[in-house]
Amino acid sequence: MKKIYLLLSLIVFGGCATKDICKRADLLDLSNETMSFIKGREFLMGSYNDKFGDKPPKDVLVSNFYIDKAEITNGIYKEYLKANSCNVKKPPYIDDPIYGADDLPVVGVTYDEAQKFCKFYNKRLPTEAEWEFAARGGLENKKFPWGDEESSDFMNYRGSNNHWAVPIMSYPPNAYGLYDMAGNVREWVADTYEKDFYKYSCLKSPLHFNLTSTITKGLEGVYKSNCYKDPLNSSKGLYKVNRGGSWSYSDGYPNSVSFRGFDLASSRFNDLGFRCAANAEKENWIVRKIKKMTEQLK
Repeated sequence: MKKIYLLLSLIVFGGCATKDICKRADLLDLSNETMSFIKGREFLMGSYNDKFGDKPPKDVLVSNFYIDKAEITNGIYKEYLKANSCNVKKPPYIDDPIYGADDLPVVGVTYDEAQKFCKFYNKRLPTEAEWEFAARGGLENKKFPWGDEESSDFMNYRGSNNHWAVPIMSYPPNAYGLYDMAGNVREWVADTYEKDFYKYSCLKSPLHFNLTSTITKGLEGVYKSNCYKDPLNSSKGLYKVNRGGSWSYSDGYPNSVSFRGFDLASSRFNDLGFRCAANAEKENWIVRKIKKMTEQLK
């Protein structure tokens, strides 16, 4: 844990290119110590036991991507604030004697602030589909990253009696090496919340007929071929999705990998943080840097 936290702290920052817009850092530690490479595939997104009825199980295909192994901490966010000469507002809890400890997840960050942080480091917020796929750790139709039984041995929630967030990586990771994908703090993801988005998203997508698909699969195959790959609700909306549940949640389901939380994009809560993701479909500078650093570690 200390090794990863130190690696996250050793970031070389670049300045802002303009007075008003926060630009990306020139250099960033993106070794496999800080991010996990997730090999994409089709998976069953959602739950048969969806109490809110807004996301029945649906086949979704996600492309390869990277995602932070842990939630962004106060310590890392403080370094970001120091390095960034742009107009970045300090989160309300970062100096709190309890919530502001360096090894705790940063909270009280709005959706836009989380996006700007990720962009500064040439990353982005994960989509709902990416987040859920990563959280499952390869398990199919399970409630949690480890199985179906809620447990204080695997997550920080109300049943753990911790009363607030705990240091990142205090609990075992899932099979993809990701920590706190259930409990601890909720996490912003990229999507705008729409109750029936995953129920009717295929029907809303433009219909581009594919003769082979139409013959072999019928219209269902045509619809699916146009909307099930890397879904993202990028429409404008006041409410943005957050995932994973938190230390203040109870009764299992809100902490499950399929639960869809949502809040106003401007919300600041003491149990709401984030982690970042990065594309891996093309071998851009991020991928090349990871490969180079991995080779150096051998």
